[in-house]
Amino acid sequence: MSSSGIDERLAALTRGEWLGRFPPHLREPVARAVIQLAIAAAVLTAVAPFADRKGEAWMEASFTRTLGALAATRGLDSAISLAQSSEVSFSFGPGGSLGIGQALDPINDLVEQYGALLLTSTTALGVQRLGMEIAQSLGFWLFLPALAALGVASCCGPAGKTSLITWSRRLFGLALFVRLALPAAGWIDSLVADRFLEPGYQKAAAAVAATTESIEQVETDDANRPWYERYNPVDAIGDRAKKTYDQLAAVGESIVNLAIYFTISTILLPLGTLWLLSRLTTAFFSGAPGDSRRA
Repeated sequence: MSSSGIDERLAALTRGEWLGRFPPHLREPVARAVIQLAIAAAVLTAVAPFADRKGEAWMEASFTRTLGALAATRGLDSAISLAQSSEVSFSFGPGGSLGIGQALDPINDLVEQYGALLLTSTTALGVQRLGMEIAQSLGFWLFLPALAALGVASCCGPAGKTSLITWSRRLFGLALFVRLALPAAGWIDSLVADRFLEPGYQKAAAAVAATTESIEQVETDDANRPWYERYNPVDAIGDRAKKTYDQLAAVGESIVNLAIYFTISTILLPLGTLWLLSRLTTAFFSGAPGDSRRA
């Protein structure tokens, strides 16, 4: 069957030509109300539960991962702060003090900024979760404005009827978007993140965890050294500082990669997916009632 034939059948269906027992001015509003009720029932009983399961699974996984990353970041920040607080005192003429962790300031600032980003990601996930819960609680009530517009259209003249049918279709599209967009976006985002972002995340997260353990081990080894070695400036600077700096040599790149991952997966990707779904919904549910390509 050609596309024009399908369009004609859809147009006849929405015009209500199959409702021969109804008065002509009621056929289109009633036909559209029946179609909307059928679609709403299918969405609420089959499509929405499936989308909710996928979206909630992604939401819980993202929350767990973000909170775990935040805890790991705090551990790394504490380890770096501990290294920064270590100072070696020595005397050259009037005397002086050298802090072996002062060179760690840039990486410490980067870790703090990364922690702030994780808090933002957690907030974004919380907003999405709240939106999903609100949409689920509204349920069928989301579709009532569209049906109400059709009910009023059946009582109006041709001009008012056309306008109200147009608004009914737009409200119905809005109801579908509100009910399905967030869980569908979560499902789509999980597929994209698993396919393109997961390998980089695993590698960077492992590097941060290993670096934290290594720095803590350096501090533990230093505490177990004899006092004359711990307070020997040459040994401290040449051994302990070198170990600490070596462990942090590549962690900056890993933190940047993690920041990119959480920015994309919890903020940019959901916003982009919602924008795309909104554009598709607008394109499909806008237009004049006589447009046979739309319901």
